[in-house]
Parts: sequence; structure tokens; C-alpha cells
Amino acid sequence: MAAATTNKQVRSAHIHDDIAVFILSKLPLKSLARFTCVQKSWSLLFENPFFVNMFHNNFLSKDDEDDDNETRLLLKKRTNGYPFHYSLCIFSGERLEDRVILDWPTPFQDDVYPIEILGSTSVNGTLCLYQDINDEITIVLWNPSTGEFKVIPPSVQPYDNIELNFHPHGFGYIRDRDDYKVIRRSKYPVGFEGNWVCVPEKENPLWEMDYLASFWESDVIEMYDPFWEIYSLRSNSWRKLDGVDHMPVPWKDSSRVNLNEWCHWLDKKYMVSFDFSNEMFSVTNLPPYSSNIMEELLNRHLGVLNQCVALVYTVANTASFHVWILNELGVEESWAKLFVVKPSTRIICAIGIGIKSGILYIKRNMELALIDLSTQTSEDIGVEAELACQKIVMYKENLLPFPFGETNN
Repeated sequence: MAAATTNKQVRSAHIHDDIAVFILSKLPLKSLARFTCVQKSWSLLFENPFFVNMFHNNFLSKDDEDDDNETRLLLKKRTNGYPFHYSLCIFSGERLEDRVILDWPTPFQDDVYPIEILGSTSVNGTLCLYQDINDEITIVLWNPSTGEFKVIPPSVQPYDNIELNFHPHGFGYIRDRDDYKVIRRSKYPVGFEGNWVCVPEKENPLWEMDYLASFWESDVIEMYDPFWEIYSLRSNSWRKLDGVDHMPVPWKDSSRVNLNEWCHWLDKKYMVSFDFSNEMFSVTNLPPYSSNIMEELLNRHLGVLNQCVALVYTVANTASFHVWILNELGVEESWAKLFVVKPSTRIICAIGIGIKSGILYIKRNMELALIDLSTQTSEDIGVEAELACQKIVMYKENLLPFPFGETNN
């Protein structure tokens, strides 16, 4: 009798396949990846159109909840006539219909020179701006909501008090320490004053000549090598990152994102990531494509969807966007292609992802449009786009002051 009761309990604990698939469609991508090993059919879920559609809808609904209508859009534009001037506009509202021109912080009042915004997302409501005027680079942390800004000083190296001031490559915020940080790759100038001399970089063919290899002292050579350094707002100073192997810097116009105390940028074959908490780099191979599709690849853009790193490929032959989501850093196989969307209008490239759970892109007529990933319908934003100077930033307000260091308003 006891055995019969046990069998009945076992049978009643069985979950029907349809119910199991429905439950799995509501899981975060990382949890779902763990459960795909339970049975073979679960490992093939993303080949099931019914499951993919449910997962898409649940994924985007969570992104809408996280967004909570707090996200704004910052658009940097350049005037058409020479001399060029650069302006910044903030968009808000249900259809991004509310638009206000912002004044740059006072260190950038000379807007004839390009003012760059580091990354495509704000960090705790703060932007990292920089401007290069005749090799004099100004780096500023700026909160547009409060108007507060902090000018980042150059780094001073011990050799003859040489000041190094290069543009930044990554920007982040460590919540537990309430500290903003910036990273960049620096190197000593080609020629500088004092007792030091200029030597070729290590990869220079001149080093293949025996007399050069034995002539220069090793410490001089090592001093000349490029190195990574990190700035902390808490200490208001730079320091060298030790033990860092060669890491590629971002392409000048490549998209960069910040997410959960990490910053990410694209290289030719992989995504480079930096952990601001542990001060470590990592790389993740990009999702594979066949060679014929790679020839049709117009653009790659990094963004954030539902607190996940998202990668958008613009494919020319199908005039479509392929959206991949990363499950685990450093694991190429953890990229999952969740969306393939084809706007009704002719496209050039994606320039933003995450606004209203959609993709912001440039049309062939050089205007901006937004495609909703859930409905795959497009609508015009009503803004003319200039591909060479366009910059889109996802921005969330933060009315709290900077935690450390002397700041300005």
C-alpha cells in the first residue's frame, strides 16, 4: 500500500512539458543556461519558435520594469556650417518628444573643438567628457542633473616630474566604495626633457639590430612601454595598474558600455571588459558568423538590455539587426541570439540600444528612427542624423552630489 502511495505521489509531481517551457521562458538567461543540461529538449529551446517568442516577451517586459521611465536620451550634434559647433540635447517623454538643449560644463565653453562623451551609457547619473585642444586634453566628470563637475588632473610620473595626459578609455562607479574611476593607456612622449632619451618601442624593427639591443639599458626600455593607469575620485589621483598584459584600446568611434561596475568595448575579434572592483581585464570572443555574412556586416554596436550586455550586428544583405545577449564573460558560447529584426525603412546602422526596449538607428535618408523589439515596428524620432558626428548616450538622473574631492558647479 505504501509503495502505491509513493508511486502516485511521484506521478503527481510530474510537470507537463508545456508548463515547464512556460516556466523556463520566465527565467533570467544565466539561470536558463544552467538548466539546459537537465534534458536534451531543454538544450534546444532556442530552436523552438514558440519558446523564443515567450522568452522575448518576458525578457523585454523585465527591461521595461527596470527602466521605470527614468531613462533619458542624450544626443550630441554638430552644426553643418564651418566652424563647427557641438551641442547636447536631452530627450524624454513617452515618444522622446520632450527636448532640452544642455549647456556644456564651463571647462568646455570652447565648443568649436570636439567634445567627446566616453561610452554610450551614463554611470550613476554621471558622464565622463574629454576634449583635445592642440594635444592639451581636458577630462571632466559631469552630472547634468545637478550641474556639478570635477576636472580630472593629469598623472605625474617620477621621472623628472613628467605630466602625462591622455584621453580616457573606460569609466565606472564602485557602489560599495562610493567611488568613480577612470582608466586609460598612457605612454611617455616620443621626446621629453631631462636626462632621459627617446628609444624605439619594443615592436620597432630597429630592435632587431644587435648593437641596439645591447646598447640601451632595460629599465629605460621598460619605462618607454605603454602602460595602463587608473584614476580614483576618492583619492583624486592616478596610479599605474601593475601586471596588465597588452590590452587593445577601443576604436575611436566604437561603442562602449558600463554595466554593474564593469566597462566593455569592442575590438576586431572580441569584447574587452574591465572590472573596476578587482581592477582586472578579461576578453570574450564575439559570436561567430560565416564569412559571407561578415562581408555584409555594416556595423557592430554594444548596449544594455535587461541588465545584460547586448551586441547588435547590422547586416546589409538582409537590412536587418541581429541582437545577441551575453550570459557569461569570457565564454564565447554564452552569446545567445535573441532577436533578428528588420525595419520597414532602409537602414545604415544601429547607434543605440535599450531606449524603450528598442534599437535607435540611422535610416538611409539620414534621419533617426526607433524600432520596438517586441512589436518590430518603427517610428521616426524627427531628428536629422550626421553619421560622422552622431553620439547617443543612455542617461539616468542622479541628484546626489559627488562623494569626494573638490568639485565645481
